[in-house]
Amino acid sequence: MGSIVLGTDNSQFTLRKLYTAILRTSYRVSHSRVYRHSARLWHHFKIERDAYGAIRTLTFRGKSIPLENGKNLTPLEIGPVHLIATGPSVAQIDYRRLPMASAIGVNGAIALSERYPVKFDYYCIIDTQFVKKRPDLIEKILRQNLTLFVPPLVLWYILQHFPVSALRCKIYLTEEICKPTFLPARDCQELQRLASRDICQFDADSLLGYSFDIGRGFFDSKTVAFTALQVLTWLGYKDIYIHGMDLSNTLSVPRFYETHETMQPSSIELDFAAYIEPSFRKALPLLRERGISVTNLSLASALDASIFPKRDWNSLCEPEACLQQA
Repeated sequence: MGSIVLGTDNSQFTLRKLYTAILRTSYRVSHSRVYRHSARLWHHFKIERDAYGAIRTLTFRGKSIPLENGKNLTPLEIGPVHLIATGPSVAQIDYRRLPMASAIGVNGAIALSERYPVKFDYYCIIDTQFVKKRPDLIEKILRQNLTLFVPPLVLWYILQHFPVSALRCKIYLTEEICKPTFLPARDCQELQRLASRDICQFDADSLLGYSFDIGRGFFDSKTVAFTALQVLTWLGYKDIYIHGMDLSNTLSVPRFYETHETMQPSSIELDFAAYIEPSFRKALPLLRERGISVTNLSLASALDASIFPKRDWNSLCEPEACLQQA
């Protein structure tokens, strides 16, 4: 009897989904609930950690993936750094006039490079849905000479769309501090035991906090901008400007790179009061204690100016550019 050949991409895709479902089911049967966050990864990834529990090496289906983990990463430039989020207010900024020595982007911020000569030194993605819905933008990110900070699950989704050879950027593997890969999920009591000067839990009965050590993980506040802020303070930046952190009307107003027809769902407004606003507010005294200044360039941001002062982006323009514009 001859071998059966599947002739369509759809049939191969269906078989892959079935195979993945079987693996996940097997994992869930053999592991308790506190390990469920690693169900998609166990058959594909192998991770090694150092004595402090930080990720050091990664193998994907037997192939080693080069990581920046364990290297002494420091700011590329002395001076301000710009964190570019994706709120609609980004469209109001003329990046030809705005000097930026160093920048980190999140999610679809890479779309700016289609309009302006914006160079990203770092990038941060924690949303698997963004990877699934916008592989076109993921491809642009992977081609850049930058360091991409991603959790293992996000990298797994990226590798479902792209071969390992497509990873032209550098990869730094970080993880949600409450859900370390292949280890039990942490509850509030375990976070208290983990707490230190660099791992700061806000309240004893909450999973919210701030990490100054990305190697050991980040706290998730339901917005990637908060994760990127933790990356920048870990790198050592002291003067941070945040663009596009509007955090309002996200159910009806598209991100700067979207249209009403292409906009993806957002839970920002649902999560704002319980997660986002308290995370930024309670991080403020920790940042001030370390001499870190954060400025919000979104004048219409839902974050109150008592958290981060607001400033018009025009005030950062070089005088020559401002005179030319006038």
